Amino acid sequence: MNWKILAASLLMSCSAIAEEPPQQALAGTNIDPIATRLNYMLNCQGCHAADGRGLNDIPAMADFVGKFLKVEGGRAYLVQVPGSANSPLSDQALADVLNWILLTMSPEQLPQPFMLYDAEEITSFRQQPLANAATTRARLLAKLRIQERGTYRANPF
Repeated sequence: MNWKILAASLLMSCSAIAEEPPQQALAGTNIDPIATRLNYMLNCQGCHAADGRGLNDIPAMADFVGKFLKVEGGRAYLVQVPGSANSPLSDQALADVLNWILLTMSPEQLPQPFMLYDAEEITSFRQQPLANAATTRARLLAKLRIQERGTYRANPF
């Protein structure tokens, strides 16, 4: 496939996704839905799927990821996981992608009021990489279970 056909195909795909997810989720933000969705497609979708359901052993984000913002350390975790921390995205582009994910894939799980990530916060969290993302995730999930149910349960959400 030559580059012109590939570029036209990508442009048509971006135009089609501009309406998905609903634009009202991004109202009041400066997030460019097309550029941010494209960054998600290029940097996240390969593991988390187009709809955020996760693939194989990669955790699902849809209808869940916003819960991390309700527990101490969860906000940093979303930036410090290897896929975020090591992505080639600028700090502002990563902030936009994380905000887009949270606002479009997990709006009902967000704490209120929800504070958008900004580039400065991303810079700060990226400077503190995780030693073990799976262990940190398990610890945060245990905190969430205790917080939401009042007791620890061995089963994940």
